[in-house]
Amino acid sequence: MKICFVTDSYPPNIGGAEIVIQNIVEGAAKSGIEVIVITTKAKDNFSFHSKINESRIIRIRVPKYLSRFWFLILSFPRILSNAKDADIIHGTSYGGIIQTYIAARILKKPTVVTVHEFMGSRWKKFAKNLFAGTFYQTAESLFIKLPFSKFAAVSYYTKERLIEAGAPEDKIQVIYNGRSSIEFSDSKSTIEIRKTIGLNADDFVFAAYGRTGLTKGFEFLVEAIPNVLKEIENSKFLLILTKGDKRIWSRVNTAIQKIDKNRVVFFTSLEREKLFEYLSASDVIVIPSLSEGFGYTTIEASMLGKKIIASNVGAIPEVISGYHLLVDPQSPEALIKGCLKAYKQEFQYREPRIFDWDSSINNYIKLYREIIN
Repeated sequence: MKICFVTDSYPPNIGGAEIVIQNIVEGAAKSGIEVIVITTKAKDNFSFHSKINESRIIRIRVPKYLSRFWFLILSFPRILSNAKDADIIHGTSYGGIIQTYIAARILKKPTVVTVHEFMGSRWKKFAKNLFAGTFYQTAESLFIKLPFSKFAAVSYYTKERLIEAGAPEDKIQVIYNGRSSIEFSDSKSTIEIRKTIGLNADDFVFAAYGRTGLTKGFEFLVEAIPNVLKEIENSKFLLILTKGDKRIWSRVNTAIQKIDKNRVVFFTSLEREKLFEYLSASDVIVIPSLSEGFGYTTIEASMLGKKIIASNVGAIPEVISGYHLLVDPQSPEALIKGCLKAYKQEFQYREPRIFDWDSSINNYIKLYREIIN
């Protein structure tokens, strides 16, 4: 079997979608499947052509501005030449959909598209302006009606959004992602870690981390923080946030500057090992998302054994486990109430859920074989 993957971003680029595709690619290759990946060139010092775990990676240089558009144009000849003897072309939302469809029609190949998230009408709420929101919603609704062999939805929530948009239910298969890796030294005690970053042993620490993207909701969290600090005298916040949307990043930074600096520890960049080490010293992890197609942060918080306050949106209620509270999204008031309830230990509980890559990859391979046969 030979699979040609088409994705506009691949490691060493960092992100949840990149982690998903890398694991599928490398898992398939380890299972004896011949794999080729058509993607963008990430760094100047990274080879245009490389081989990782028996996977051949072809990287295409694209301009930074309108990179997805340029990838669509520039990747097409490479897809045609490399997918002509493939059994399946596997695209991803959103940067690999159009090329996958056109190449498959020309080469008469079956297709799979992994859908990480489907926004639908919510594009108008989250996009920078009405024009952009209308454009993305229209494009998304058209993409989903293209005659792909199968859609692989990363959650049942995503599957339901696809059906609502008109995708045939019999062409959708839910394949959960596996969990991300969490590795850090556990030789230090919570008190030692807290001392390192300016927190005290008796502080009640709320933590939040991630990229300040359009749907991550951190702007509502920082608006809630002053009231939480006022209501809970021994509370502090650990914020580990990286730059995403420029407007939201500016809004978050402005709000943080107005908060008592003795009660907020703020990092803008951390190595992954340090990130999870510091998070392990918190009492509660807050996830104020406005939308989630799968919810990696939610699963990572559960894996750390942390109590969680999370927005009741998207796939979060589907994947969350352990001690948790679900609150209304896009609401500083709901986050304040959630933090107060967390301080009083008023949590719900769900048995831990396991999301492993072996099951995910086996399900993809089974799907490939069903399509081919």
